[in-house]
Amino acid sequence: MNEPAANPPEPIFSDLLATDPDLIDIVEEFVGGLAVRIAELRKAFGEQDWAQLTTLAHRLKGAGGSYGYPQISGVAGTLETQFKMHSAQDFETWMIQLSRFATAAHAGLSAKS
Repeated sequence: MNEPAANPPEPIFSDLLATDPDLIDIVEEFVGGLAVRIAELRKAFGEQDWAQLTTLAHRLKGAGGSYGYPQISGVAGTLETQFKMHSAQDFETWMIQLSRFATAAHAGLSAKS
């Protein structure tokens, strides 16, 4: 995987809102909670808690897809697969990518306002 670029990411938009804009409140809640989810992953990684890492990645994979962010779901799915094998290859790179997607999702919501 390439290192993330230093410039801000392009906004990403929820596929869910494209089909049902009335769900903006729950999408905003999901996007607003991404930093906490990333922090939970980092904490579990620091503790090498593979079961917790797998659970957190699985939940993020499902939520990312449900709220219309396949980019987030894809990264979380990759992490879930690795964590099931008690591996965390390129963990920091994946965390940076998730953080960038979180920033891009916030930017996408701001652009819709």
